[in-house]
Parts: sequence; C-alpha cells; structure tokens
Amino acid sequence: ERVAFTLDAPVTALDARGFHAPSARLGLVGEATYPDLKRQRADGPVTVHMGLTSGPASAPGGATLKRAALTGEFRGTSHGWLQDFGLDGMGRLEVSGAGIASGGTQAATIHAIATTPDLRWTHGAGETLSATVQSDVEAKAVVAGDLRLSALSARLTGPVAYVRNGMRTSLRGRVQGQGGWLGLGAPTRADAPELASLKRAARSFRIDAPGVALQITGPGAPRVDLPQPASLRADGGAVATLSARGAAPVFGPGGGAFRLAMAGPGLPALQADVVRLRLASGGATIQGEAKVAGSVAPVADGAATVSGTLRIARGEARFTADRCAPISARRLVFGANDLGRLSGQLCPAQGPMFAATRGGWRFDAEARALAADAPFLQARLAAGAGRLTADLKGAALGVHAAIGQARILDSAAEPRFNEALLTGVANLDAGHWTADLKLSTPAGAQLAEARVEHDAARGRGGVDIDSGPLVFAAGGLQPAQLSPLAQALGPPVQGQARFTGRLDWTADGVTSHGLLNVPGLDFQSPAGKVSGLTGSVRFSSLAPLIAAPGQMLRIGTIAAIVPVTAVTAAFGLDEKALTLTGGEAAVEGGRVRIETLRIPLAGDGAMSGVLQFEGVQLRNVVEASPFADRVDLDARVSGRVPFTSQGGKLRIASAELHAIQPGRLSIQRQALSGVAASGSISADAASVAAVPPNDTFTDFAYQAMENLAFDKLDATIASRDDGRLGVLAHIVGRHDPPQHQEIRLSLLDLIRRRFLDRPLPLPSDTGVDLTLDTSLNLDDLVAEYADYQNLRSSRPVQPTPATTETKPVETPR
Repeated sequence: ERVAFTLDAPVTALDARGFHAPSARLGLVGEATYPDLKRQRADGPVTVHMGLTSGPASAPGGATLKRAALTGEFRGTSHGWLQDFGLDGMGRLEVSGAGIASGGTQAATIHAIATTPDLRWTHGAGETLSATVQSDVEAKAVVAGDLRLSALSARLTGPVAYVRNGMRTSLRGRVQGQGGWLGLGAPTRADAPELASLKRAARSFRIDAPGVALQITGPGAPRVDLPQPASLRADGGAVATLSARGAAPVFGPGGGAFRLAMAGPGLPALQADVVRLRLASGGATIQGEAKVAGSVAPVADGAATVSGTLRIARGEARFTADRCAPISARRLVFGANDLGRLSGQLCPAQGPMFAATRGGWRFDAEARALAADAPFLQARLAAGAGRLTADLKGAALGVHAAIGQARILDSAAEPRFNEALLTGVANLDAGHWTADLKLSTPAGAQLAEARVEHDAARGRGGVDIDSGPLVFAAGGLQPAQLSPLAQALGPPVQGQARFTGRLDWTADGVTSHGLLNVPGLDFQSPAGKVSGLTGSVRFSSLAPLIAAPGQMLRIGTIAAIVPVTAVTAAFGLDEKALTLTGGEAAVEGGRVRIETLRIPLAGDGAMSGVLQFEGVQLRNVVEASPFADRVDLDARVSGRVPFTSQGGKLRIASAELHAIQPGRLSIQRQALSGVAASGSISADAASVAAVPPNDTFTDFAYQAMENLAFDKLDATIASRDDGRLGVLAHIVGRHDPPQHQEIRLSLLDLIRRRFLDRPLPLPSDTGVDLTLDTSLNLDDLVAEYADYQNLRSSRPVQPTPATTETKPVETPR
C-alpha cells in the first residue's frame, strides 16, 4: 500500500514540554509504502517533511521569542508491526528564532541545523531514539548586559540517545564568535595609554574554543568540559585564556570550575581561579580567587588579590569578599604629585564589597594598613585605616573616605617634623575632592587642622593648614614633640606659637608657603635659660623648608654664664642649613655681634661662624668659669672670634681679642706649671757683676701674674692639632699687690749675693712685659658645661695645667 499525506493548518494554543505559542501553523508532507500492510506490518520506505511556525511564544526557563520556525526531514525505512514499528534512516532538523530574550540576555536571531545519517527510532514498550548528530548553531546580535556578541557559532558532533524520557548525548566540537564588552566605555583623549588599551581590547575580540565537550546524561544540567583551552583575542593583541582546572568540568550538575588568565600589550595580567560555578534561576554564582598585576592609570606596577563570591542575576552583579584583599602599587601617577610604594588591605565591610547594576556600581570596604610615599610633600603615610565607599551613577562618580587614623612620617633628608596622627573625612563629588583633616600627636594632643580641595579634571588643588594657638607648658605639650628642629628648645618650654600655611599643586609641581608666629616663649638652651623669645618666621617653601634671609627673632634675656640681654638675630633657612646673617646682644656692658653663623640641618654637619666682641667685660665670664678659684680678670675687650663646632667638638681659628682699657689680671701660681723667667739687677757699685738666673726670678714671674695691673693686653686664640685650645697673650703693665712691697738689702747682702738664695718680694710698680703661652682642654670644658646645663650640677672641674713663659722681669735699682 502507498500512503501519502499533506497537512497545512493553523494551530491554536500549542503546548509542548514548556513551549507555548498562542498562534502557530503546522505543515506536514509525507509518503510511505507498506507492501504487507494487510498483515499490520509497517515495512517499507518512508519520506517525511515537517514545518512548524509560530508568532510570539514562551519557552522553558522564562525565555520569550517574537517568532520561531522548525523544519524537519526524514528519509529511510520503517519496520515492525504497527503497534511497535520503528524508523531507520537519515534525518535533518532546522530551528530558527528571532527576538529572543531570556533573563538579561537577548539575541536578534538563533539558527540551528542538526543532521544525522543513522537515525533510529523505535516505538513500543518505550520511546527510544539514537543517532550520530552533527549540529551547527549560530546566534547573531547577542546582548547580555554590557556584553555584545555580533556572532556566535558552534559545530558539535557526537552520539545522541533518548531512552525512556531521558536524553543522553556526548558532543564535541568548536565554538567561535566575535564581540565586545562595553562596560568601560569608549576610549577618550583624556585616557591614559593603559586605560585606552584596556578599553579597546574589551570592545572588540574574537572567541575561539577549539575543544568543547558537551554531555547530557539525564534530566539535570549538562556537563561542559574544555579538553583544550578557549581564548578571547582582542584586535590589539591581548589574549584571555579559559581552561579547565584538573578533572572538574567548566560547568556541570554540581557546578563548575575553571581558570581564566589574561595578558596583552599595555594591559594588566589577570589570573582568576574559579573553584565553583553554579547556574540557577537565570543567574550565576562564581566563587574563587583573582590576582591582577600591572599598570592601569593612575596605577603603575600595581597588584591585588581578591577572594570571595560573585553573584550575577537579573542584570545585577554582587561581589562579597571572604577575606581582606592585599593591594600594592609602585606608584600612583598624578604628574608632579605622584604617590609611591602604596600598600595595604581592603577588607569586607557590611554587605557586598562591590555591586553593579544597569545604572552604575557601588564599592564599600574597610581599609587597613594603608601606606604610601608622598615625595612632593617629603612625607609618608603609614598604618592608615578607615572606611572607603564609592558610587557610580550614570557618569557621576562619588567617593567618601572616613579616615579613622593614619600615621604621618617625615621622609625629608633632614627631618622637619615628628610623627603625627591624621584623622578626618574626604569626599569626591562632581569631580571635586574636599577633605577636612585633623593632626595630633601620638599622645592625642591636637596640633592642626587642614582643609584640602582638589579639582580632578584640572589636576590642581591645595591645602590650608592652621595649628591654632599651640600652648606649651611644663607637663604638657612641648615643641620637641612636634619637630626635631626644636630640640634646641630645652624643656620645660612655656609660651605660645601658631603656624599657618598653604600648599598648592598642579600637574607641573607644588608651591607652598607658611608663617610661624611666636608671641612669646621661655625655654632652656645650651647657653642657659632663654626668656621672651618673640618674632615671626615667614617660609617661602614648606617642602623643602625654606625661609627667606633677613627675618628677625628677638630674645629678652639669656641666663648664660653672664646675663645676655636684648638679643636680636636676622636669619634665613634653606634645605641645608639655618644661616644667621646678622644679630647682636648686650653682654657685660658691651655688645657681641654675629658676623656670620651657619647651623647645618644635618645632624653630622659642622656649625661655623664669626663673633665680634665690642667692649665686653670679661670679669664675670671668668668668675663663672671653672677657673674662678684660681684666676681673676678685669678686662674690657674687643675682637673677632671665628669658630666651628661638629660632633660636640669646638674649634677656634685665629681669634684675636684686645683690651680697650687698662685692667687687672690675677693668676694663682697653683694654676700654672713650668714657668721659666730670666732677669737682672743693677747696682751703684760698678764692680758688681750680673747675677745668673735662678728660682728667685721665676718666683718674681709668679708674683707678677698674681697681681698684675696692665695697660695693654693682646691675645691670639687658636685650636691646636691635638684638640687643645692654645692661648698666646702679650701683657704689658706693672706689679700692683694689695700691700706696698719693696726689697731691702744691705750692702753686704749685695756683695755676698745672699738675697739670691731666699724668696724676695717683687717690688710694687715693677714694670712687667709678659708673654703667656698656655693651652686648655676645651672639649672637656664644653662637655662639662653642657652637663651642668642639662643636670643643673657637675663635678668639680680640674683645669689642665698651663705652660707659661715670661719674658725677663726687670726690677728697679
């Protein structure tokens, strides 16, 4: 019997395994020949053509489509009894759809063709089907969020079986495509090269998966394996590789796992290890760890490691970190305002660390152990902690940073300030940064407030700093807590000071200035108690610290070894030294002027200067010295004293002092040693010969120095190679003891020279022309004086014996 049939009819309410079409049309054309149909056998050739079209329809999983079409063809034979006959032959199935949407994914068209040369279908106790299938699937204009695929195709081959309502298949083949991700936007002229490269790589790439394995073993989710890595190749040469992790599937009934690696010219290197991938309810859950390293403006040589769970559903993505993410960067590039050696951690806060929707994204994290160098400020941030949130809504980026605490450290070659603590808030709104910050000591004493503003688009901004009145008191705040430059202000410092300043920056560099106002300070200095320090210091630069020459400070009194009053000093400050170019003080009825004085800021540098003395009385200076019990000096002197000081060692070079009026000198003989003297006596008797020198004349020299009224005193002072201070003094005067002295000798004593073997008084008004050459261990004296100032006590000073030479002393007749 020959059977032929044709069907072309509308179908209303088509329902088939979750596919629902309110309006469809079915076409069916077939032909079969059954030679033995009377015996109810269906053995013979069969040809069938089928067509099904529909308008808007819904498919399993919530998918929708505007129209669909299905065509099928079979050529082969039928066999068996009518109640359980089967088909063997060649089959072809073609499916196409347009306007497809599922969740957040859309496709303009999908077209699939499946062919098999060995289709076998049996109808009986249960439906069975088996075939070796070659399938070609092509999708165009696929959109999933910011992902755009202009074309995606797959060719898969392998066995397919359907047994007892269960599908089993094992297909292998290749998947290719072309597309891009637009989430970063288009490159702009303002983009850094790295960011522009990343945008171009993301916007256009080719997909190639040369080895894809698809297995379906039951009603559950299929298993997808990658026997060969899949790649995404950007037009600029960047490559992203997707590969399997061990024996785990990329996707399977229990989830999936894979490794994603990305690298390319101008792009950061990325490696992500996904330990679990799950698809459910139209979304995905991805759990794993990702490491990224490289440069993306403004980050240079950065690195970060994040670990947690990414959930994607209904067009939204949320990342929840399961631990702190370490971050680092060699440099954050901001022109002349770069930050260097960035490190720290971003830790989970409340809720997801990152969340993205179609309208923007939000970042929220706790920052810990943040550290960075700020070379343009010559400072370093350390141990930073706080809360960081950022929102992008449309094109508007907003950032809020709450700084719980951070340490500010001075990194200048010569430190300007001690460690301080920073707290405050910073905000970014419409491209404009603002920050209100507070600085305090580690003990919590408030130091200053700062207001920061920065225009991100123009790359310029500034900060205003105001300390407010800083009150120094015993047991409270002290200048040495603020700056090592204040170490010379010995405690307890009492008084007030205030600093105001500003820094301005652009892409070309940084300018700064400031003002230190001191209405009054009292403190202990190496020279003694300083009272009434006043003045203002105007800085032309804060980094490095520079003050223009000619600035003035004034001091009421210095309680040194002798009172010093009405002190003024003109100075300048550069990054290497404090230089005094003028100044003077009233000292003991005269003036001491500073010709030059250079104080290096480096701890190992040498201080040098020249002091000029004008009519300074030395009586009280000697009286306050360690020689007060052995030496008295009444001398008003003028002169010039060049000196250097380094490492606690004071050196004087070719200093000269001259008495400007008559005075007195008394040196007790126990302070001297090695005195040598020569002299002569004149008598009326012409027959009396010259007397050879002996101890009598040496004793005359001692007596002369114990009570010497001088008319002239010139001294040259210079340090020697061994570190001792040499003093060479030329004194011209007369012997002037408290009681009148004269020598009384008989003529017989003169003839027999008996007076030479016994002490004789040096007669009053005996003329003296004395050269005194002595040396002192100045280093010990300076150290002991410093101990005295620091401890308010010192052990008795033992002066180094002086070596004294005298010129001949002539006695009257």
